Amino acid sequence: MPYLLFGCLLAYPFLEVMSLIWLADTIGTFWTLIWVIASFCLGILMLRHHRLAVGLKLMHDVRTGQVGINSLLGIARYFIAAVLLLIPGLISDAIALVLLLPWKNKSTIGQPRPDDGIIEAEYRRVDPVDTTPRIDR
Repeated sequence: MPYLLFGCLLAYPFLEVMSLIWLADTIGTFWTLIWVIASFCLGILMLRHHRLAVGLKLMHDVRTGQVGINSLLGIARYFIAAVLLLIPGLISDAIALVLLLPWKNKSTIGQPRPDDGIIEAEYRRVDPVDTTPRIDR
């Protein structure tokens, strides 16, 4: 298993370079260079405004009462996508674009349950004590 991980780590840069060579062969070196520079600048802008995006997202989730694992994973996806855009290559750009897609999570981990109008409680019956004064004759 460690050799598989090591092989993947060695293969990734090779595949990134080969994808750039293929892109340069397909659309031209100038447009490939424009692609790499544009994706790098987009990654820098995303990282620069990441703090603002995190603050706004968390404030929105706090106001709506939906702070949970889903909102934190959305923030992490944004950050990882920004870092992947900094890496030159088509594979990392494709992964970054997939991470930026709006995913609808059906998971309710950490989410408050909806109010269905049912109140669960325990009760016991207490008979009233008659405290009226009686006149015994």
